[in-house]
Amino acid sequence: MLGQGYISTVGSTRRPFLYCALIGAALAIALACSVAPEQPAPVPDTPTPAGPTPTAALPASTPTQAPTPAALPPAPQPSPTARSEPSPAPEAEYDSSANMFRLFAGSGHSNTDTLIALGRAVAHQDKSMVPVIIEMLRFFWERELWFESGAALADITGRAFDGAPGEWNRWMEWLGQNADEYQPPDQYLEWKIMLLNMIDPRFGEFLAPAAQGSRLNLAEIAWGGVPPDGIPDLQNAPVISADEQEYLQPGDRVFGVSINGEHRAYPLRIVNAHEMANDVLGGEPIALAY
Repeated sequence: MLGQGYISTVGSTRRPFLYCALIGAALAIALACSVAPEQPAPVPDTPTPAGPTPTAALPASTPTQAPTPAALPPAPQPSPTARSEPSPAPEAEYDSSANMFRLFAGSGHSNTDTLIALGRAVAHQDKSMVPVIIEMLRFFWERELWFESGAALADITGRAFDGAPGEWNRWMEWLGQNADEYQPPDQYLEWKIMLLNMIDPRFGEFLAPAAQGSRLNLAEIAWGGVPPDGIPDLQNAPVISADEQEYLQPGDRVFGVSINGEHRAYPLRIVNAHEMANDVLGGEPIALAY
């Protein structure tokens, strides 16, 4: 083991003169190694192989750069206005009927699609979309859709839209006066049936025959605000003579009907609350609508 200042070996004794001999031999070996070795004979110059020096043999601090082959032209530089992202796909050809269904296509329709359809109608100044947008004012309860629809109408027609109460009524009256200039798209009836079927399927049954030679202006057929049978009709109302009645005023209006010698007056004040009177007069069934 390592002692204090001396080396202990098994079976040996201390021999100072031996230690001195070993130290002297070590000094002689060290002096012999310090002599400069003989320089080798110079090697004649040889041509350097072509190509760059492998970068792995260079120190990290030495900059390296691969040479550009002389036979290759420089890479073209992009123009300052070049864009890295791909160009957008061209917009599909505009179609009025398709845009009408993009404006609204039933339950769960996206407001985003509605706004896109309004924008496209304005971009193409599509007058056929005017009656469609006016009709949708009845159903667009959200503020953004209401005012965006009004802005589209104003842009296409040049008529102001102020968004005040009764705005839909005023636009409907205006449309009736300018119907020839603002005819709806070709598939308007199919679109209108889809719209009103959401309220009651019987609307579709009522409108379907209009596809065959109807002379009605379909844009003027408007939902009254209640479902079918939402207002009870007047059914076979009791009748009294004119001398017996006490509720009519001198200026009250009546609907006068005469059939097969039988005469009857239906006061507007009574019919107005029902909008429909079904009766039998002169042996014939009649329906009076107001």
